[in-house]
Amino acid sequence: MRNTDPFEFFSTHRDTIFRICGIIGALLIVFLILRAIAMRMGGWSAAWARVKRELAVTRNAFAAPIRAWFQHQRRLRRLVHHLGAPLTWRDAERALVRARQEAAPARPYAALVDDREVTVLLADSTEAGTWTIDRTELPAVTPDPDAVRPVIVSLGVSEDGTGRAVFLDLATGPQQFAIEGDQRAGAALLQAIAAQLDVRLPAGLVTVAEGVHRDHQGEPVRNAYRAARETEPHFGLGPVLIATELPDPLPVELSAPPSEDLSVPRVIVTGPGRGHVRRLLADRHARVYVTGTPLLPFFDALGRALARVLPHIPPVLPPAPPTGNAASDLFEEAEGQEQQQTTLVKTRKAEPEEVPLGRSAAAPLASVADAEAGETSAGPTADATPGTSPSITSRSPQP
Repeated sequence: MRNTDPFEFFSTHRDTIFRICGIIGALLIVFLILRAIAMRMGGWSAAWARVKRELAVTRNAFAAPIRAWFQHQRRLRRLVHHLGAPLTWRDAERALVRARQEAAPARPYAALVDDREVTVLLADSTEAGTWTIDRTELPAVTPDPDAVRPVIVSLGVSEDGTGRAVFLDLATGPQQFAIEGDQRAGAALLQAIAAQLDVRLPAGLVTVAEGVHRDHQGEPVRNAYRAARETEPHFGLGPVLIATELPDPLPVELSAPPSEDLSVPRVIVTGPGRGHVRRLLADRHARVYVTGTPLLPFFDALGRALARVLPHIPPVLPPAPPTGNAASDLFEEAEGQEQQQTTLVKTRKAEPEEVPLGRSAAAPLASVADAEAGETSAGPTADATPGTSPSITSRSPQP
């Protein structure tokens, strides 16, 4: 290099030198621009924190739909697994009856069921909380001296990640159940509840008014309520009205305090109720909050799960009768009716993604999500034998 002429070296490597100088100049300009922006944001630390925050938001925006789809599929599989097993429904009903007897004066209003145990939520007591029992410890028959059989419907799966099926007892509490919140989500939840009640209750006890589903032409709400009011209770189960609004003016019996009169229909509506109401708030993320309780399940996969397991959902059994030949005949008649209803449901020609709504017409059940179905698995098959007393933990929910 000592004997190299600098002018000759520059002339030989002129293109390379200009290229390097251009790159350095461009980097310097970029640095000055970034520095000016960073100073506007409050310094290099504040600017770097904002960049990391924006990167996290962008990453979440792309990953959230995929993550939500996988979560939906997982909830769908759990619901098909639980709701497709008749033993799950029976265990929930027996646990509610047993809890009513052992946790009195607290009132059970909901049950959470997994593969191992049933957790009953209690209210109306100074020691209200939860009552838990292992499913293998439930007796085969739970005599009910009050002759009040739970009428449970599924609200989806719990949000705690355990995948427990959430069942709400419609036979307790006020006569009205109002589904409020997001209109689309509330309509889907109303249709899911209507489909379950239509399958579980004896024929003629469920009256669906107009506007509940686009493919089911019901009567105006006042005529539908009158028809439900004139329906006689059957096997200790009262009539139910499914509607999008309450009759106006409001009937006196609906504004009265809750009673055990089975001739007064249970009314499930969308929108605000009036009088004594149990409210279910549905949001756009397909979660439903039962006000005054710790229940906040996801029901986004409920419609699709019901479409797959509807023929396997058992009807509501009447209370276990006392001993005696007449009582035995009554119980055998109830079991025969259950088998007959199951056979009728299996013979219905429903589309793969449809749920029948109403006894006289098949109506597809809307779903909040559009994911495909998961795998169906069987429920627990352990023998039911009497066991030890369950445990009670203290909380303070109110139905």
